[in-house]
Amino acid sequence: MTISLPKAILPTLVACVLAAGCQSNPSKNDDPVVSGDTPEPTTSTRSSGSSDATRTRTEGAAMGALLGGLLGYALGGDNRTTGTLIGAAAGAGVGYLVGNEIAERKQKYATEEDFLNSEIASAKEYNDTATAYNDQLREDIVQLEKRAGLLESRYRAGMASRDEVQAERASLKEQIASVDKVYEDLKKEYDIKVAVAAERKQAKGGDDIYVQQLEDEISSLKENMDQLQAQSVQLAQIDERLTI
Repeated sequence: MTISLPKAILPTLVACVLAAGCQSNPSKNDDPVVSGDTPEPTTSTRSSGSSDATRTRTEGAAMGALLGGLLGYALGGDNRTTGTLIGAAAGAGVGYLVGNEIAERKQKYATEEDFLNSEIASAKEYNDTATAYNDQLREDIVQLEKRAGLLESRYRAGMASRDEVQAERASLKEQIASVDKVYEDLKKEYDIKVAVAAERKQAKGGDDIYVQQLEDEISSLKENMDQLQAQSVQLAQIDERLTI
């Protein structure tokens, strides 16, 4: 579906993006020293890492504001201007957090390639863990469905108490909460990997080996997240079945 933005909303959206960028670097600490000024002793030795970190945070906030603003506009109903502002603010916050996390991770490595290799390796670990978790959860759901069906039949036959049913539901709700937490952790890492891949792709192009490896892992992460979300829905359906 294509969303057509009226001209009236564009200044609001652009302002949100610009505000996010300014907020990320309000004092413009990375500006060069004005000619004729006496530089501080640390100026000549300041590494490019500081500038890169600031840029990463700023770009994250700006992109988050843009995407959040678009989403807010689409879901804003009768008050789409307000929806755009709220969405942009929320998106800028999330984008800044992602950018800040990436900047902090980069500082741990001597080269960008070392950083990228680490991100690819961690993505693989997340995928391995998520795949194993999904496989085990799939088996658990089969057993939970059988147990819920038996408990429902016993309750209707007067052979199980309401307390037993409520205890089973409480256990299900705990498992749903656990699954949702795993999903949130995967989503956080997914957002970071997407941002890292996008930054590298912008600099080196889509044929870059690091971009390709990251995008492969990102695709697998998305599949694992979708499976996890679907299984969370199945658990909720089992819980609903026991609403008796």
